[in-house]
Formats: sequence, C-alpha cells, structure tokens
Amino acid sequence: MTTLNDKKTSVLDESTLTSLGGTSGLASPLVKRVITLYRQEATKLVHGIENACKSDDQEALSRSAHTLKSSSASIGAYALAQVAKQIEHFARQASFTEVKALLAQLLSEFTRLMDELNFFEQKLTPINDLA
Repeated sequence: MTTLNDKKTSVLDESTLTSLGGTSGLASPLVKRVITLYRQEATKLVHGIENACKSDDQEALSRSAHTLKSSSASIGAYALAQVAKQIEHFARQASFTEVKALLAQLLSEFTRLMDELNFFEQKLTPINDLA
C-alpha cells in the first residue's frame, strides 16, 4: 500500500496564510476570503477525485489531483498537497490500484484540514472584526 512518506507534515502552515495577507498579515480580509474559496473548491475537487476513482477516469483524476495539489500548497496545506501529488502521479500512470489505496489517506487529510481551517477561522474572526 502506498502511503505519505514518513516525514511528519503539519496540517496547515500558518505562515503561508500570514504571507497571503501582505503587510496586514492575518488581519487582512483577503486571508479569510482565500480560506472560504479554498474550502469550496477543495470540497469539489475531493469529490471529483472520488468520482473519478469510481469510474477509472484517468483524465479527470489527474486534473483534479493536480489542481488540489497546487491550491493546497498555496495556502500551506502541505500534507494534503503531498497526498494529491502522489495521486496525480499514479493517475498519470493509470495505476488505479495505487490511487484507490491513497484515497482513504486523502479523505483523512482533507478532514483534518477542514477541522484546522474551522479552528483557524475562529481565531481570525476577532482580528478581522478589529480591522
């Protein structure tokens, strides 16, 4: 079974989100907007990956995994990005057995990230209310 490498990767790198806010850091309304948009798109992409796995749709699987990998890395969700990268790699090789073995790990990382984003947004609310 294929798994994420042994290196421990945190769910969310807060410094990446801070840098998205520019000089305002986490106080920037942009940070909250990025999280909201990411959450919406990532949910669609994960469902797309699940559906593509069920139908062995190599093109849709590769495209969804690639997009999830890139967007996850851009907000600092490196653990999820790493799993999506592995799925993309195996999708390009049409190794559906490997992809399906990684699907549970993808869903687990996605759930962990959504929980972390919820917690993170609660921290942001007081900051953005002061801005």
